[in-house]
Amino acid sequence: MIAIGRELRQRGFEVVISLSEPYAAIAQHAGLTVEPVISTDQFHEMVGDPAVWKTVRGVRRVLQAMSDHFVRPHHEVIRRHLRPGKTILVSHPLDYASRVIRESELATPLVDIHLQPVVLRTPQSPPKMTPWWFEISRPAWAVRLLYYLADHLGLDPVIRPAVNQLRSEYSLPPIRRVLNEWWLSPDRVIAMYPKWYAPETEIFCPRLVHAGFPLDDLDDRPLEPPPERPVVFTAGTAHFHGRRFFQRAVASCQELGLPGLLLSPHADNFPSQLPANVHTSSYVSLSKLLPHCQAIVHHGGIGTTSQSLAAATPQVIRPLAFDQFDNATRIHRLGCGVWLKRDAQLASTLQRLIGDRSTAQHCRDVAEQMSGMNGAQTAADEIASVYDRSLRHDGPKV
Repeated sequence: MIAIGRELRQRGFEVVISLSEPYAAIAQHAGLTVEPVISTDQFHEMVGDPAVWKTVRGVRRVLQAMSDHFVRPHHEVIRRHLRPGKTILVSHPLDYASRVIRESELATPLVDIHLQPVVLRTPQSPPKMTPWWFEISRPAWAVRLLYYLADHLGLDPVIRPAVNQLRSEYSLPPIRRVLNEWWLSPDRVIAMYPKWYAPETEIFCPRLVHAGFPLDDLDDRPLEPPPERPVVFTAGTAHFHGRRFFQRAVASCQELGLPGLLLSPHADNFPSQLPANVHTSSYVSLSKLLPHCQAIVHHGGIGTTSQSLAAATPQVIRPLAFDQFDNATRIHRLGCGVWLKRDAQLASTLQRLIGDRSTAQHCRDVAEQMSGMNGAQTAADEIASVYDRSLRHDGPKV
């Protein structure tokens, strides 16, 4: 979202972004007006909860936190900056306040940004939601029934009260099944991945545009390539409970004699004793690092997944929650990596992957397709197009 905001600012927009406080400095560096709506303590309390990283409970915990701490403050931010007839709203999948305002302020267009395909419901070809082999994926009516049950038993009770409370303040009737279709903008939906990554999403939503991956990691600092081509291990910047993951990483590097680089902003994740062939870092720009690496082992977040594809780096994905199972499935289908089902198999999996010529060729083929891809730029162009079609042009654009 920050990268898109920077692109919009270069097109003459005043860009206001509400976000979690830990990301405020990055947005400010990009020239955006920042409105932190979730404090650092609240953010760390949420992502530091082990239940957040559980397959089923994690989604409810995140939605509950958003309902409790984000919907109301974010709505207040919008009301402070909204200029009817001059403002376009750009929403994240967890932003329900913008959708309510779009329904009440018809002169204010809304563009949805979806970073990963898992959030869009495609009953004919549903995303992978769990690690379970018996997950229902057909027929389509059974998948629709599963979505219905998930809404009524798990999701709506968490998010519907906050959404309907906000709607009542605009004299809008209450709704059910917030995440079924209502939350999608009637104006434009932008998928921040290429069509070939999830072609079924376009069929589901005709007003959807595939912008491609946003590969700019907003880090202009130069990076000296590592002296040896390491295997990179990362559990994600928001994961506080990665110690066992990194212990297994170190053991695998020792067993195979591979150089390893462990990435985490949380130093407590790292083992206290490391062999000479394994190093650590709190942060490295993946777009600059990965072209110089043998492979990457990661959690399956869409950002790490897309950067690995762009760098033609083979991937071992150990998913935990959210969109990670779906991304692992798609990487396996593309032939660019494997889904690690058992931690004990990490060393043997790495050994096979690094020497596999077919995987290397698939990685190069996909990276070639991504050459020149700039999802943030494409998304900003589409947002500006919606603005130009919908709003007046005198005065500042917000």
